[in-house]
Amino acid sequence: MPSTENVSAFARLKDLAKENSSDNRRELLRSITDMFLGDPCQRNHNECILFDEVVGAVVKDMESSVRAELAEKLSTAKAPVSQTLKSFALDDDIAVARPVLESSTMLSDEDLIEVITTRTQEHILAITKRVGVSELVSDAIVDHGTENVIASLLENHTARIGRESMEKVTDKALSSAVLQKSFVSRDDVPLDLLNELVMLVEKDLRKEIMERFSGVSEQELEVALARSRRVVRQNFGKESREQKNAIVEIDRLVKLEALSPSHFHRFLQADNIGCFAEAMNRLTGIGYHTALNIYKKRDVDSLALVMKALDAPLPLFATVAAYVAGKNDAINLVSEYAGVYREVSSDAAARALRFWKVRGATARAA
Repeated sequence: MPSTENVSAFARLKDLAKENSSDNRRELLRSITDMFLGDPCQRNHNECILFDEVVGAVVKDMESSVRAELAEKLSTAKAPVSQTLKSFALDDDIAVARPVLESSTMLSDEDLIEVITTRTQEHILAITKRVGVSELVSDAIVDHGTENVIASLLENHTARIGRESMEKVTDKALSSAVLQKSFVSRDDVPLDLLNELVMLVEKDLRKEIMERFSGVSEQELEVALARSRRVVRQNFGKESREQKNAIVEIDRLVKLEALSPSHFHRFLQADNIGCFAEAMNRLTGIGYHTALNIYKKRDVDSLALVMKALDAPLPLFATVAAYVAGKNDAINLVSEYAGVYREVSSDAAARALRFWKVRGATARAA
C-alpha cells in the first residue's frame, strides 16, 4: 500500500496539471519537486513517469528563472525523469541548459549529440565540462565546436578522445595557439601527433613535448613511428626552381667532400638559402620544405633540435643561429638560445628527428 506521502505527492501532481495561475503553479512546482527529490528511493517507476510528464509539460510555460531553478535541482537527480531533463538540455536559454548539460548522468550520448548539433557553442561548452565524456560525444564536439570549446574538451582529462578526433584536433592546432597549449598538455596525445607541432609551438610547449620524447621507450617510439600519418600539404613533393638548383649544387659538392653541419654556415654566409635547406635535408631527412621553413620563420628553436640531433658543437650552432635569427639582434638571440641548446638532450632531439624523417619521406613520395 502506498504511503500517505506518496499519495499526497500523486495528488499534488494532479493539482499541478490543473492549476491555471502562474504564481500558484510556480509555488506548487517547487513544493512537488522538493518532495519528489527528498527521498527518491521511495518513488516508484510510475510516479517518476508521472512526475516527468506533468512537470515536463508545465515547466515549458514557466519563465526562464523558474526553469533554471528546477534544472539546477534536477541536474544531480538520479530519478528517471529523462523527458524533463532533455527538455532542459535543449532549452535555448543557456542558464537553464547548463547545469543539466554539465552534471546530469541521466542524459544519453544521443541526447548530448542532439544538443551539440542543434544548439549554441555555449551549450557545447557546457558538455565539455562533464565527467567521463564518451568518444562518440567527443567526436561530435570536435566536429562542431569552436577552438575555445575544443580546448575545453582537451582540458577535461576524464574525456575520452579517439585517434581520429585527435588527428582532426592536430590539424586545427597547426594554426591555433589556443589549441596548441591544451593539446600539448594532454597526457594521452599520441607521440606522432605531438611531433607535428614541435616546429610550430612556443618555447615552453616545445619543451613539454621534448620531455615527453625523453621519457619514451624505444618500443613506444617504434609504435608511434608506425602510426605516423602526416598528411602532406600540396606544396610538398613539388620541387621549386630554387630547390632543383640546390639539388644540382649539393650533388656536385658531395662528389668532392663529405657534407656536414658546418656547411650550414657556409651556405648562409653566401646567402644561398636553397643549398642550406637541401644540405639540412640531406643530413637529417626532414624534407627540403621543413628545413627551408626553419630559415623563413627564423625558427632558432627547431634549428637547435636539428643541430643537437646532428651532435653539432655549440659554437657552430651559435654561428648558424645568428644567421637564421637575423643579424640585427643576433648576439642577444644566440645568447638566449644557447641555453636551449644545452638543455635539449641529444637523445630526445634524435627521437624528434626520427619523426621528421618519416614526414620527409612521406613528402618525397607524394
